[in-house]
Amino acid sequence: MDKRRVEDVVTDTVAEVGDAAKGKLDQGKGVLEGLQASAGEALGKATALVREVSTAGSQAVAQAGDAVQGVAREVGSQAGQAAATVYQQGARAGGYLSRYAAEQPLTALLIAGVLGYGLAYLIHRPVKND
Repeated sequence: MDKRRVEDVVTDTVAEVGDAAKGKLDQGKGVLEGLQASAGEALGKATALVREVSTAGSQAVAQAGDAVQGVAREVGSQAGQAAATVYQQGARAGGYLSRYAAEQPLTALLIAGVLGYGLAYLIHRPVKND
């Protein structure tokens, strides 16, 4: 009987250990499922955040591009206006010089000679090595 009693005790102990292990395994499955759900939620939130950041970045780049294009158009317009103004002033100055030379040919020739001499002097003067 002693042997049978030992077998019964061992069988009961194995059954208790098996039941306890099964209970812990079930608890572990519950915890694992909870972690999987949490990880899924975190992954979903991270994906949504990345999409939002990507959208915000795309919008910022588009706005920056629009701003640069607007500034470029404005600068181009101002440069065109400045060029037209300079051209008109040059045409007026040329007309003024033509009229002056027609009215005062000797004075215009004298001024042109002085300017030519001054430029030649500046170009051909010796350079000092200090």
